[in-house]
Amino acid sequence: MAQQQRPGERKKVRLPLIGAYSNRSNSGTTDQRFINAFPETRKVEQLENTRIYINKRPGLVELCNVAGDGLGRGLIHFYNNFYAIIANKVYKVTDDGLTVTEKITLPSSTGNCGLISCNSSVLGDYLFLCDGTVAWIVKSDHTVTQVTDVDFPTPHVPSPTFIDGYVLVAKGSDVFNCDLDNPLSWQSDQYLSAEMFPDPVLALARQNNQVVVLGESSTEFFYDAANAAGSPLSRNDAGVIQFGIAAPHAIYQNEQFCAWVSQSASGGRAVWSLTGFKPNKISDEFIERIIDAETNIEQISGYGFRTKGHLFFLINLPSQHRTLVYDMDEKMWHEWSSWTEALEHEVFLYNHVADKGDGAVYLLSSVHGDIYRLDPNAYRDELDPITVEIVTNKYDMDTYNRKFGSVVRLVGDSYTTTNLVGLSWTNDDYQTWSTEVNIDMSDGYPAFQRLGSFRRRAWKLRHNSNQPLRLESLELVYDEGTS
Repeated sequence: MAQQQRPGERKKVRLPLIGAYSNRSNSGTTDQRFINAFPETRKVEQLENTRIYINKRPGLVELCNVAGDGLGRGLIHFYNNFYAIIANKVYKVTDDGLTVTEKITLPSSTGNCGLISCNSSVLGDYLFLCDGTVAWIVKSDHTVTQVTDVDFPTPHVPSPTFIDGYVLVAKGSDVFNCDLDNPLSWQSDQYLSAEMFPDPVLALARQNNQVVVLGESSTEFFYDAANAAGSPLSRNDAGVIQFGIAAPHAIYQNEQFCAWVSQSASGGRAVWSLTGFKPNKISDEFIERIIDAETNIEQISGYGFRTKGHLFFLINLPSQHRTLVYDMDEKMWHEWSSWTEALEHEVFLYNHVADKGDGAVYLLSSVHGDIYRLDPNAYRDELDPITVEIVTNKYDMDTYNRKFGSVVRLVGDSYTTTNLVGLSWTNDDYQTWSTEVNIDMSDGYPAFQRLGSFRRRAWKLRHNSNQPLRLESLELVYDEGTS
């Protein structure tokens, strides 16, 4: 029978470095936080337990300096080329990033643009591009044609979608469609109204064979009913959801599900994932506190991508300088950030994503006019450091008795060259921190002594060198006092 440990005995405990967010407010200065590091679980069959690692996120390698500094507004890959929208210009960029061709000048220079791949029995494969007032098509030979039909809806929501030969664009509470297989031709009577609830349409998406129409406080579904007059779509009355979309530019759709930041008439915001017609809330009260505090809701951007074997949904919150990332596989939240001269943790400065089918993720800078490849083998963002910061909850080992720290060991991967991790701690509820000390993960015994005493202590780990990092836990050896 195991003997119960008593005060005064030397004890050893492993403190996990990952877990669910438990922040008391939207502040990033207190409570558990994981920045630029994502969790990964591994079932160890022989030990019948699960190990949880925390990994440094991939870095960025520049593919092409497309243009001078400017607002990145859209990115897509089409027929061996990227199409990047920066300020009021649309550029074609070859796969290797070596050749840049200016293709279109838009009447606007701000706001997100809509880019979607389509196909037609008449035109073949093509891109449809819109900016809220005008639209263009790009054929597979990369010739461009502006949509000049007087019945094309303008102004419109720059969030088009495509189904069965029809391009769909929303205006007000109506969803307009082009003529079958002809995105250059539109009719004034070819539309449907999302009128089950009286809210304007803010975004369109696609879920399998259904068009998802997202309003301010409701979501409706439509399917291709091949109607002879008006819109070819009909409403799926059974699928309506009584919450809409809060951030029209923070939506991710793929062949399995659709995810977005929602809002409803009851107030507050949440993040939902839609599988079939079943919505599943993937945010909790702690994440929602952060999202609710965002004051620049119209500028929130979001997208999904897969890297290092994980599927992520990323949400940029610009006024809070924070980026929340949900791991669809691990079902856990963490954060990404960009380094700037002003802030060590700035919002992740990339608002648009593209995939050219080579297994990599490509991102468009929101400020610099560059396209980058997200590279699992890169450990910084071009020349900028990636600052990994892990802040734990407060640990007291289930007693308020004073603890006397003897040694703390950092459990993680070992490296052949110097790889420093900064360690500090707080004993007063995150108000003040100890002087940071460095632990070298190339050392055979990565540890630090002289830990002082505490009743409740939280730990902070920082890493910003051009090196990989994978950690598992902190191993603490301590003596427990009697009071």
